[in-house]
Amino acid sequence: MRAPRRRFDMSAVIELLLGVPTVLSSLLIITLAGRAVTPETPWLFPVVWLLSGVIVFLPATGKLLAALVHGMRGPTGTERAALEPLLEEACGAAGVDPGRYRLRIQNSREINAMAVGGHVVGVSTAALQLPRKQLEAVLAHEIGHHLAGHTKISLLRWWFELPARAVVWLVVVAGAGIYVAGDKIGTTGARVVSFVLIVALGVAAVLISPWVLLVPVIAPLLALASRRAELHADRVAAELGYRLVLLEVLQRWVKEGYDEQRAHAGFKARMLASHPSCALRISKLRGERRRPLSRSPGA
Repeated sequence: MRAPRRRFDMSAVIELLLGVPTVLSSLLIITLAGRAVTPETPWLFPVVWLLSGVIVFLPATGKLLAALVHGMRGPTGTERAALEPLLEEACGAAGVDPGRYRLRIQNSREINAMAVGGHVVGVSTAALQLPRKQLEAVLAHEIGHHLAGHTKISLLRWWFELPARAVVWLVVVAGAGIYVAGDKIGTTGARVVSFVLIVALGVAAVLISPWVLLVPVIAPLLALASRRAELHADRVAAELGYRLVLLEVLQRWVKEGYDEQRAHAGFKARMLASHPSCALRISKLRGERRRPLSRSPGA
């Protein structure tokens, strides 16, 4: 079997760099917790936490997140019989072992597919109704995400950001509780005290997790990296021989009004969109014909 076509993709690097402020905030929180719990060995907590990142690369983690976050389930016998030959074809074109991937199904009326963790390839029940070759092209696109490391980087970033995000969530919940309590008491003094406590909580949250100040900048940049990753996965699928078929899928989505819905979305929604428009993806794929395909050595 040929070596897999792993391609350097800048979008994965950008996402990794954008996660640095939040991860450093998490490291600070874990270090403070370590000093409080084990003052004799304050380094123990951060070291164990950093080593825990290996969890995200376990196949079981991807399957668990696919179920909990995306509501995916294992395929039925009929669904597996329909998908496995297509996955084998797409993996054969990419030169990877199809056995490394786990198929999952999302009950949805929308045509959709996604790559999760390092091993899950999921499709919606609606996507199962696509013509076989189109569904195979969709699977090739998701394999492109896996080969570029998009899913592993996203999952690793999510895992290491959890402590910082948890602190911000706790502050928000506590602040809401203080506000409700002050409002319920109703006196001017109670409202002033609740206001002061909420401000103090906010200042503490910023001191512990200063990344929250960067959210207005980081969020749109992460969305931009995600859109770039989608274009990269399209290019991988094109190089594997699915350009024309993937164009058919995208043109189908255009007819179903995907871009029209996007056009009516507000500026903020477009800035934070995780996927580029179908029109842009079609334009990029058509441009592949005028550009020689690059080849990188297998990894």
